[in-house]
Amino acid sequence: MHVFINGACPWLNPHLRRFILDHVPDAIFYDSFEDFPNEPLEESFQYLDGWEIGRNFAVLNNSKSGLINAYPSSDALARKDYLARVVDFWRAKRPESKLPDHVPLTVRLSLDYAEYVDDSLTAADDLTLLYSLEQNESREPKERDWWILKPALIDCGAGIRIFSTVEELASHLELAEYEYTDDEEEEGEEEEEKASVSLSLPGLNSLDALVTTISGFGLDDKKAQGRGKGDHKRVQYVFKKDGRIPSAQMREFVAQQYIVRIPPVEGKKWHVRAYVLAMGRLKVHVFRELLALLACEDYQPPWENPSLRSSLTNTALQDEDEFVSNESMRDFWSDAVPEKLLGEGWKESVWDQICNVTAELFKAAAHTMADKFNTVDKSFELFAADFLVDDNGRVWLLEVNETPAFYNHDKAGELALRLMESVVFAAMEHMGKTQAGDGKLDSIKNRFVKVLDETTNLPKSQITEINCS
Repeated sequence: MHVFINGACPWLNPHLRRFILDHVPDAIFYDSFEDFPNEPLEESFQYLDGWEIGRNFAVLNNSKSGLINAYPSSDALARKDYLARVVDFWRAKRPESKLPDHVPLTVRLSLDYAEYVDDSLTAADDLTLLYSLEQNESREPKERDWWILKPALIDCGAGIRIFSTVEELASHLELAEYEYTDDEEEEGEEEEEKASVSLSLPGLNSLDALVTTISGFGLDDKKAQGRGKGDHKRVQYVFKKDGRIPSAQMREFVAQQYIVRIPPVEGKKWHVRAYVLAMGRLKVHVFRELLALLACEDYQPPWENPSLRSSLTNTALQDEDEFVSNESMRDFWSDAVPEKLLGEGWKESVWDQICNVTAELFKAAAHTMADKFNTVDKSFELFAADFLVDDNGRVWLLEVNETPAFYNHDKAGELALRLMESVVFAAMEHMGKTQAGDGKLDSIKNRFVKVLDETTNLPKSQITEINCS
């Protein structure tokens, strides 16, 4: 078996190699893809970072038996606007479905400039957001329905803002008629290149300023049209110093109803991260070990105008020293997330809800948006699904992330190694490379719980060759 490993987290690559050798001792590894054979192969396995992998699909096409850790497209799950559409389609198709009960009310928006926000709200498929914002005008902040704005195509917490009125939403969007003088433009460009900034805007502190000024958040230019797993370079967005997001460049957003009532852990907001493995066409597994990811600052409700560091639990918004010292990544099942938080048995209830929601979500994506979730037998993919738990113990799906990051740190690092060992086992099992009856292998396999098997329910795939060039 010919193997090429170039994952998104380099520290994991040697471990992936070792895990593969446990099943295929004579596997042939290549350090450079340029050395990978061009001729037809009997067997190939590739584990990559998820970007610019069109030529890797070409190798897959050229292999009699092959596997790669990326579906041709999984936009139906990873793009926030498409995910909302999947839920809407599934609600229409299956009115009895419980999936919508575990996804915050979401409105898809096409936004450009602050001056035209009224037009964008009126043009939305769902007018619920517009009506809510208008009604909020006459309410006290504490009595309002609050919303969170998220760019559809960007993760890591970039571009997220919280609002409750049309005016507040407009204040987060870039202005159409703001003009720089030559001196101001030069000064602005210089400031945007700096990594250390200081702002005093309501609800926006130095870290939020860092997020909104550094052009370090990129996305593939083809991904704006789809997942874009071809060989294309990432386009970078520059988040301006005044806190306004480059909405006219991004265009596609979702507004989600903000879940206000949550049970803080040691005073901080948190969410559950579940790792989900989708294999072939289509088996879905959830990793038994869950992480609890904590915000950086003590939680405050949105009407108290807190920093985003209080409201967002993305570890990408924290320096490594911060999340290490604050223990921002915790074992969900441990005492670090107290059992008394919501009463006896609440963790098992959360686990059951996560499994049920995950199964129905992947089933819905495969059946309602197959053009944006191409499940093929030669592909698999590891996702990170993020769930919020409210003070009633109900689980809310926030988003699904492709190519999740793994930190080589304490509990999170140990979990990542066990997860990858189990991912490799599932991949080798899919390729018929595992040995039955090995107790150690059984324990590795059982770290995953299979929540969905649609292999006999989905129509036969018509995809015979993957072309992402």
